[in-house]
Amino acid sequence: MSDDADDDPADRYDNGFDEPDFDEPIADPAIRAGYREALGRFIMAHNEVDFWMTGILSKAVRMLAPDGSLANLALGDFATRATNLQLLMHTAPHLALGNVGDGRLHELNGTRNVLAHSHFDQDPWDGTFEIVKARHRTLTEKRLNNLNAESINKGAEELERIASHMSAVFNFIDHPVPSEYLTQWPIMLKSRELWEMRIAEAAKEKTSGGAATPERS
Repeated sequence: MSDDADDDPADRYDNGFDEPDFDEPIADPAIRAGYREALGRFIMAHNEVDFWMTGILSKAVRMLAPDGSLANLALGDFATRATNLQLLMHTAPHLALGNVGDGRLHELNGTRNVLAHSHFDQDPWDGTFEIVKARHRTLTEKRLNNLNAESINKGAEELERIASHMSAVFNFIDHPVPSEYLTQWPIMLKSRELWEMRIAEAAKEKTSGGAATPERS
């Protein structure tokens, strides 16, 4: 009898699938964990800025219009309220908002929206990744390689500084500003003078039953 008769028939048709010859993914799990930590930090800092911005606007509009006629300025999405905050800093400098936000709120909010609605696309072997922003209406993708754990942490740090500044503004916005501080900025001083004149005129109208009492010469 031939030796071939003792052979296992399966050995003659070995398809090579018993022992896979491809490598398992070797990406360092710390890369994904670092991104997740940076993302969480950024979102938390953005939420804190959102909270304090609403508080500042609510106090500011009550100071400007106690009757509630400007209450809508404290409403709306983040971008709308950021615009309203800028508007108040330009039109009512006597509120002493201190350039809160440093003109960076819109850009940082745009980064937040990208991070919150995009996909973390990582190569499972070398660990490199890109943030993929999908456009549902056009079915296209935009790959953002400028966003990584380092840049996200840097943005989060900036948001944390802004939030800290905002909390201080919120706590002191309704406290009187010393006149010696205002005299250093004539525009701010003039704004406060006009505001005090408006308050005085409103008080006259209230005491006279709706009509301002003319001053005697």
